[in-house]
Amino acid sequence: MKSLSLYIGTLLLLLIGCTPDDEVISTDPSFRLAFSADTVFFDTLFTTKEDEGIDMRSVTQRFTVYNSSENAVNISEISLNDPNSVYSILVNGQREEIINNTLLRGGDSMLVLTEANVPYQDENDVRELNADISFFTNGTRQSVQLNAFAEDPLYISGGAILVGNVTWQKGRPYVITDSLYVSENSTLTAEAGTRIIFDNEAKIAVSGSLQLLGTPQDTIRLESIRLDGQYENAPGQWDGLFFDSLSKNNIIHGALIRNARVGILMYHNDNDDVIDLDIEGTTIRNMSQVGVAITNADVRIVNTIISHTLSYAYAHASGGKCDFLYNTVVNSNTGFFRENPSVAFESTNEPIELNMINNIIWGNLSNEIVITEGVNNSITNNILKTISDQYDPENNLINIDPYFKSPYTYNFDLADDSPARSAGIDINGITIDQRGNERLSPPDIGALQWIQETDSE
Repeated sequence: MKSLSLYIGTLLLLLIGCTPDDEVISTDPSFRLAFSADTVFFDTLFTTKEDEGIDMRSVTQRFTVYNSSENAVNISEISLNDPNSVYSILVNGQREEIINNTLLRGGDSMLVLTEANVPYQDENDVRELNADISFFTNGTRQSVQLNAFAEDPLYISGGAILVGNVTWQKGRPYVITDSLYVSENSTLTAEAGTRIIFDNEAKIAVSGSLQLLGTPQDTIRLESIRLDGQYENAPGQWDGLFFDSLSKNNIIHGALIRNARVGILMYHNDNDDVIDLDIEGTTIRNMSQVGVAITNADVRIVNTIISHTLSYAYAHASGGKCDFLYNTVVNSNTGFFRENPSVAFESTNEPIELNMINNIIWGNLSNEIVITEGVNNSITNNILKTISDQYDPENNLINIDPYFKSPYTYNFDLADDSPARSAGIDINGITIDQRGNERLSPPDIGALQWIQETDSE
């Protein structure tokens, strides 16, 4: 029996002696954890309105905790210090405000997940929300800060129907969670600087009138509810603006419309020469289908940029009139296969009257503009990417690169050596470009007048 006792004792000593260093728990009071970030920042958050079933909790943010020593460490407490009670944390599957005794082996790391859900308070001002996550190790406290800003939107939910004349103002954003219908003989007006945010598949449908009255200095923004990370320029996040045959007197000036399925779709039964839709000084981009689609309506579009659409940027079919003046239409590097040209005019049942002057129509296809028979057109002083010989090369620049500064990053300013400079003709009543800069004589082609850069000291 002595030999058996000796064997067991020796084995025990060997097992104890073979404990890996990364499992030996350090009690060194000078030990410090390392973190991938000292502060976790959230984008500006919209608040949750539980009584209307509106949940606007944040996306999950994360950071990593590192143990860079060769020994393990016991994190005796991980605690959330949140005076506003808006944050939550998740560590090793535990969603608690206080988590005790978390072992972190030597050379190992762990992930901490955190999110925010801010209750609605119906306040006009944006408020800052700070908290911290504390880590107690061997008597030492370390912390990671949490920071967010939150604002209370004006929510439009439940398929709202607008009746009468309503004006939206600059300030708190308007968030459309489902859809908004502007009824016949009613008008929705948005003042300069108004923000209109759309949840997934949300839209504005108009039988009355929509008037977006932005300016070059204070644009109206119509965009998706998510703009973080990969969603910032992702198309197809909301449905778009839809105008039916009853709508009239629609104005879209000084607006940014982005990240939708369709930017603007109008179907009309046109039997007059009154402008049904006036678009000016507007940018439309990142559409999973069409930028602007018009059927049998009278449209004026001026100083507007349409880019990064997966199908047509501008499509006009079956009647109506279009004044297409000083626009920049570019479809390059959308990241998806595209077979339709950027611009198309197709007359089927009724003729289309087209006046196209001082535009840039460009992209990565060999043919970026198609105009069928039955379109009565005046096309002059444009830069056109085309394989067709129907456009007068004496009065248009055919297949000559306009030389934008950085089209892949949405910068369509003309380069110093752009052939679009001074290649346009004066148009009565249009004296500024999209940004409000003066149009010189002769003017530049496209939505943006070239401006001499000044050296900054």
